[in-house]
Amino acid sequence: MWLTDLTLQSIGFRVLTLLIIVGIQGGILAGTAVLLGDKGPKYDGRLTIVPFSHIDFAGAISLIIFGLGWAKPMDIDSQQFRVSSVGIITTIFAGFIGLLVTATLLNELVIPALTTLPFTVGIATAEFLRGASSLTIWFALLSLIPIPPFTGGLLISTIGIRVPKKTQWIITATLLVAVATGVAYQLLDPAYSVLASLILGK
Repeated sequence: MWLTDLTLQSIGFRVLTLLIIVGIQGGILAGTAVLLGDKGPKYDGRLTIVPFSHIDFAGAISLIIFGLGWAKPMDIDSQQFRVSSVGIITTIFAGFIGLLVTATLLNELVIPALTTLPFTVGIATAEFLRGASSLTIWFALLSLIPIPPFTGGLLISTIGIRVPKKTQWIITATLLVAVATGVAYQLLDPAYSVLASLILGK
């Protein structure tokens, strides 16, 4: 998870993981919002699992270098939902559950990779799948934090609070420092340990 662990292989694995999880989370968030009544994500080009529509530059760099990142914030108008407060919570947790299901599926593919692929390829594939599953759990937990640019920050919009762009940049810079210094890992580790024990068997 740390900067010293970086190799060309680990960078490649993290880039591939990033493309998988931001596409899945973004598509689920947008799809849920549209189903609940807000067509905004569709018009913004976010109703897709194509990852490039959901990548946040700072979040991507953070994940690739430090192993913990986030997706591009999505503009969702809870007032368009049939039930605004429940709708936004449903949207947030749909993305969260989708990521946990993804982590589970990735982990379930480890044994088939080891038993069906040629030895060297199987080992590399299994290493990627284990790492991707772990990164997905971290990504899911970070997404729940109720401040921008995380998905959980959508909760703020439901009570009418708008975060200025300058403040968002300050928050993003602070997040990068928290991730780089390991503070974010320490805060999320108890929850990660519980989910990892359930999903990864750790």
